[in-house]
Amino acid sequence: MPETRAWSGDAHDAATRMFERASNQTKSFSTYTSAISDALIAGAGTIGRARTALLDKADQIDMTGQLYVNDQWVVLITGAKMTLEEAAELERRAQAEQGIVNRLLVAVGAADDATADSLTAAANPHGFEMPRASDDPFSIPTPGSQRPIDEVPNPSNAMGMTQQAIIRDTDMAQTVRDTKTETKYDPETGDEISTTTTIYKQDGSKHVTTVNARPTFPDRGPTTTEIHYDKDGNEISETSSFTFNDLGDHGMRNAHVTTVTFPNQTVTTLVEYPGGGKSATVQVPGRPPADVPLELFNKPILTSAETALTGLESARGLPMLSQEAAERVQIGAKYGGPALGIGSALWDVATAETGFTRCVAAAEGVTSFTTGTLAGLAASEAGPGTAILVGIAASEGGTALGNWIGNTFCPR
Repeated sequence: MPETRAWSGDAHDAATRMFERASNQTKSFSTYTSAISDALIAGAGTIGRARTALLDKADQIDMTGQLYVNDQWVVLITGAKMTLEEAAELERRAQAEQGIVNRLLVAVGAADDATADSLTAAANPHGFEMPRASDDPFSIPTPGSQRPIDEVPNPSNAMGMTQQAIIRDTDMAQTVRDTKTETKYDPETGDEISTTTTIYKQDGSKHVTTVNARPTFPDRGPTTTEIHYDKDGNEISETSSFTFNDLGDHGMRNAHVTTVTFPNQTVTTLVEYPGGGKSATVQVPGRPPADVPLELFNKPILTSAETALTGLESARGLPMLSQEAAERVQIGAKYGGPALGIGSALWDVATAETGFTRCVAAAEGVTSFTTGTLAGLAASEAGPGTAILVGIAASEGGTALGNWIGNTFCPR
């Protein structure tokens, strides 16, 4: 059609329909992206306001210099020299501040959930469907079929608040608030008898380390002993280190020994023989002793780098108590003690053999904690083994800790 310079016919009609379809699809896609964009913009504002309020509160707490908020949004007491009464008052303040932080943290979670729901609602009219979880327990979960698990304790439920309380109790049970050293002398000769160092914790528990200058038995040198007491004065564990002399029984002459005894009489014994060989055993009353894999001695918490945390000196090859290690403990620092150091190494050995889940289940069997509560402590700054075992010792006592070790390594 030269006069109008236009096209007509089947080809023209087909092309017109094609461009109309493309235009409609473009408009539909534009509507889709606009809906998603609107949901994201609205959600960013809601999440941003909630997040800013939470961060501002955390900064306000940190600025006090006496309390701080850790990476798990738990309000803790700053390490410093203080009396037991001052620590108790700070604990009450931390609990009160935790309530405010929790409300703000829940608001962030609610804003995030609302944004996710808005995005889904905006996408559904355009054919979007959320992936469904498979009924097959052995199938690999499809991305998006489940909401992400909580990375920090969730204060919107009782388990999350329990985890927060355990994390605070665990931190207080490890943080040194004061130390004291006393030396006893023979009143007649003036010779030193013993030196005792007491390490006081924020929660009221304490470690009493006694370095004897004289041997108690003729077949061994002086013994160094540490007794760990809980906040109520009950014994959690007793650790002793000594070296046999030439009068020691055959095979034990000049051997280095460290033992840990719990209130239920579960005993863990570490030995280094003169030739350099080592052994580790766990003994429960009424059951035969069980050998522990020697990889125990290679666990990081039993190395010299962790002396300040465990009070064990491993420079001689075997983790042993010493006056030098006790003197390295500083006010405000973390100190778990030798029993928890060895217990944490045993945890690492057990998880390597049976897996984390079975270890948590075994710990649940000797405490009042649920598996979920214990598993939620795995992300603690102290590490899963230390955090869970310190939590057990602080809340349940040394008998529960001894039962876990005995049941794990000396099953009936």
